[in-house]
Amino acid sequence: MSLKIDFSPADSARFGIRVERGSFNAQSPLAEVVDCIAASSADLLIIRVPAGRTDIALALQRAGETVIPADTLVYHGIDLTPESGELSTSVRRATPADRPAIIDIATAGFQGYRSHYSANPLIPPALVLEGYVEWAHSRLQPQDELQSTWVVSDAQAIAGFATCDIKDGVADILLNSVHPRFERRGHYGRLLRHVMRHHAGLGNHRLVISTQIWNYTVQRQWARAGLLIDCAFDTYHIDRRMQRDPMHSLGEGTR
Repeated sequence: MSLKIDFSPADSARFGIRVERGSFNAQSPLAEVVDCIAASSADLLIIRVPAGRTDIALALQRAGETVIPADTLVYHGIDLTPESGELSTSVRRATPADRPAIIDIATAGFQGYRSHYSANPLIPPALVLEGYVEWAHSRLQPQDELQSTWVVSDAQAIAGFATCDIKDGVADILLNSVHPRFERRGHYGRLLRHVMRHHAGLGNHRLVISTQIWNYTVQRQWARAGLLIDCAFDTYHIDRRMQRDPMHSLGEGTR
């Protein structure tokens, strides 16, 4: 489907407003995109479009919407073979008992992280961090192999984690982090290579992972593991609170 807007219950509950998310592909007709967004009753629309579709943001601005350029998300991927990655004795499947450690890692790792939410001055940073922490431990309950969380250890301490979903034979690492005090010890690379080998062993044919385009360090890690850039998406916030309240402007708010 080239045009899609869905209600976001998690964002709506966290921020206390109606939030919807939209995705549009390279072939989405411009007029249909504008009409689709105009028909939405959301307070905040978060839309992702293929990088380079600058015509969409311009058309929305001309239609009277307040458009915030929020970020560019880049996807990297690799075709999996039986030789992909490498198992590590320091990496294992996470359990609910690992929840406190994962919360601690997510809190430290995503404090002040510049995601698309950071571009919106009306979104409190503390609520954004809460969202990352909630997301980090969202797959800790017993699940089948379509959802999993992995942890990497440094001696007796859990140093990092990665959450992964599988769809149509593609393993997608949704969120991952190493605690700042355990950085530069090779833990991230071991975690990534282990997840690659595990999913290759399950017969999945591809692994993908994404981040904000400015996050160069982690992309170098992916390149060393053989991942190549697949695609990129520009994220925009359409925050109608700025139109309703003249006190709101792009230069105000807590960041």
